[in-house]
Amino acid sequence: MKELKLTTKEAVNYLKENVDIHDRIEISYNRIFAEGEILNMDFSEYFGKPGFKMLISLDESHLGATVEIDVYEVEDDIIEFNHYPKDGEEVDVTVI
Repeated sequence: MKELKLTTKEAVNYLKENVDIHDRIEISYNRIFAEGEILNMDFSEYFGKPGFKMLISLDESHLGATVEIDVYEVEDDIIEFNHYPKDGEEVDVTVI
């Protein structure tokens, strides 16, 4: 497993450049922990500003729940995440 210590901006950049649809992620931000499969990555513009949203299918949910995380909105609250690429080495990121 690869371990990285990144600033907030570097962590967001890592998510944008390295996480793909169908990869798995465990992400902790604020008091939230979300674990599941990435269903979609949205880089659309919202209200004239660049956006970055991830749609995650939550694991072990009997309701088949999904959650959309507005990464730019919570970027200062990201604590850590584990990225499990479908083809590649697991990466553990701690935000410093």
